[in-house]
Amino acid sequence: MDTPPNDLDAHALGRAAPLKGLAREACPYAEGTEARKLWLAGYNEALTAGVEPVTGGIAKDPVHTPSGLVR
Repeated sequence: MDTPPNDLDAHALGRAAPLKGLAREACPYAEGTEARKLWLAGYNEALTAGVEPVTGGIAKDPVHTPSGLVR
């Protein structure tokens, strides 16, 4: 697998992940990389902000947030 481009904001992608139906286990970055640390930090920020965590990888149904349905 090729590495992702350097211009991706791993932190922002991690923050958006639970809203898109991705669980922490679905982090696309390899163990021990800076991108993984940033992605997980963003994911944790989203949970701290009140976003409901997803479990089991990827949500099978649309994710509902306080502001409405996210697909």
